[in-house]
Amino acid sequence: MAEVRLQPTVGALHAEAPIVVNGESWGVLAVDAETPSRIDGRDRLKPFADLMAAAIANAEHRADLTRSRERVIAAADEARRRLQRDVHDGAQQRLVHTILLLKLARDSAAGGGDVTGMLADALAHAEEANRRLRDVVRGILPAAHARNGLAAGIESLAAETPIPVHLALVIPRLPAALETTAYFTVAEAITNAVKQAQATPVSVSCALSGDADELLLTVEDDGIGGADPSRGTGLTGLRVRIEASYGTIEVVSAAERGTRIVARIPVDASDRR
Repeated sequence: MAEVRLQPTVGALHAEAPIVVNGESWGVLAVDAETPSRIDGRDRLKPFADLMAAAIANAEHRADLTRSRERVIAAADEARRRLQRDVHDGAQQRLVHTILLLKLARDSAAGGGDVTGMLADALAHAEEANRRLRDVVRGILPAAHARNGLAAGIESLAAETPIPVHLALVIPRLPAALETTAYFTVAEAITNAVKQAQATPVSVSCALSGDADELLLTVEDDGIGGADPSRGTGLTGLRVRIEASYGTIEVVSAAERGTRIVARIPVDASDRR
């Protein structure tokens, strides 16, 4: 708090104290009196200014927490809806077609008919269902991640990606919550690169900061760029996930110049919850 300044004017006394919230000036508490007080103004104003600053900071923190919880809940609900939609509209439909074709082929074969074409169609539908299920599973933690940690999970993810993924992973085993957050961050970024950015290769680097207090994630692609988190893309979910872990995320995505995503997540994020 800055020191209160007593500024007497003609026939009056003016005293004020700044209200500082989180290191920034929020306003001023001022008092005017017709006659000087027997008690120095700073003895009265500064404690009140301190109380007001604390109350304002608490109110802002509660509001931030409420908004953060709302974003997390909305993101979780959207993830469940998307998973249900992806399974129903993708793999499930293909499997239904496969079953119908196999039944038709069975009935046709019983009557001596040629079932070669129907079997080929059924196989095509089954293969497409398998591909779409792999896309869905990419949004779920792989077994390699659970057994061997983040590096193994990202390597498994890269192996299932239909475009080349160049990896630079220099990471030890980390807290489970941090590894999960980092894995889904990389998975979402790669999914965006494949489906939205039309990228050919993707580069992923993951390492601890120099003092080992942050995990640094970088995902770059050579796609069409123009990614904008404010449009409600998967980048919005990324930001919510990272901020829920007390981290930060930066997205640089100029049109026709690819996209670069850099996330920083505190290693002790799970201890802060």
